This record gives sequence, C-alpha cells and structure tokens, in this order.
Amino acid sequence: MTSPADPKAALRRHLRLLRPAMDAQVAQATAIRRELRTWLPGLPFRIIASFAALPGEPALLPLTADLPDRRWVFPRVEGDRMTFHFADASALVPGSFGIPEPAAEAPTCPVEDIELFLCPGMGFTTAGHRIGRGKGYYDRALARSNPQATRVGVCFGEQIVADIPTDPHDLPMHFLAHPAGILECR
Repeated sequence: MTSPADPKAALRRHLRLLRPAMDAQVAQATAIRRELRTWLPGLPFRIIASFAALPGEPALLPLTADLPDRRWVFPRVEGDRMTFHFADASALVPGSFGIPEPAAEAPTCPVEDIELFLCPGMGFTTAGHRIGRGKGYYDRALARSNPQATRVGVCFGEQIVADIPTDPHDLPMHFLAHPAGILECR
C-alpha cells in the first residue's frame, strides 16, 4: 500500500493526467511502430519480448507481423510472477487483469534467452529510468534476464519526464522508442 506522500504514486497520478487523447495515441503508436520497423532489422536480436498494450500504452502487436523473421514472446502473469511465452500476436487470449497474453499451454521462453525487451511503462526519463504501474512485474522479470539483454522503453511523447524516483532494484532502459525516434539513454 502506498502512502499519500509516496513520490512514485504521485508521479503515476500525474502521468495518467498527461496521457494523450485516443486519436493521438493511435497516431503516436503508428509512429513508434514505424521507428521500430526501421531500427530493428539492422540489429542481431532474434528473440524479442513485446506486450499487448493497456489503455494509455502504445499498441505494438502489428509490429510482429511486420518482422516475421524474429521470434516474438509475450508476458503472461502467473501469481506475482511474469513469464514469457512464444505466441503469435493473433493467438493472445484475455488473461490476468484482462490483458491479452499467451495461453497457458504456449511454449515458455526462459527469460534469460530474451535478447531484447520492449517494455511498457507509465513514464521514462532520457537517462532510461522507468516507472511502471507499481506491481513490479517487469522489475522482477528484468532482474532475472540476461545482463546483456537490451531494454527498450516504449512510450508516447507525453510519457517522457525530467525525473523519476528510482530504487536500487530499478534497471534502466538502454533506449526509448517514442514517436520522434529511437533515443539512446544516457
């Protein structure tokens, strides 16, 4: 439970207010997919983790059809743990919290085998700091990942903020994919 003075909770409330209108979300998501379609083919990553967007997150599922030469995995929430499974974007089913995810019988991908993570979040900084929704699913999954894996925060322009409070366990993103391009975090 968070206290009223919790800086992360206050930032999440603020970021919810900054979400772009639905038509702007669609336009920005299209631009983000275009940027990723241009950027990813030149990189050696074979296994890529993506996600099914919640309201207020960029929709990436069409990207998987545009890059069929990659092996795509999607998160599945099981209790307090997030696992990743090989699946076609069209085969995702409603899961925990109503989020489309792979069916229980979909083949599991060890998190250590994932080479690139496309990560949603409530907000990001240009230094790569990320704030999620507060449940820690991505934080725990990324902590188990291969240290050489690349982490890409995927966000609308309004989700890039000057500062995010961080904890020692928070792993920064290496890049941000947003409507204006792919930004290397520094």
